[in-house]
Amino acid sequence: YINNIITFPARNCMRSNPPTMTTEYIHNFLLYLHKNAWTIILILFIGYLCKIYFVEPFLSEYQAKQSYKDATNPDRVAVLTPDMRRVRAKQQEIAMQRAIDAAEERRKKLAEEKLRKRVKSPEEERWERLR
Repeated sequence: YINNIITFPARNCMRSNPPTMTTEYIHNFLLYLHKNAWTIILILFIGYLCKIYFVEPFLSEYQAKQSYKDATNPDRVAVLTPDMRRVRAKQQEIAMQRAIDAAEERRKKLAEEKLRKRVKSPEEERWERLR
């Protein structure tokens, strides 16, 4: 039944027009797919598994080695080292400024906390009320 379905359009085309190379190629291709469908699926599945388990790990390992090789290249390192030192010095400067600001803020908060917790004498309270 399936052979009739696959060959029917080609036979119908042959009746109305003379067969062309294109229709013959299409017909032969469809017949080939019909006869070898499971083989094609199996080959695709095995190819996919090979890609996942062999090709991709090999490529990622190769790229990692290449990246390490490029990163440790003495010419590249010689160019990047001064830039790296400059950036680190700037980061250190920013970190020191933040630490100084944080220490100052902490001192202010402690002073305010002490002032708030301090018990006032009755005379100080009178003076505050008068103000």
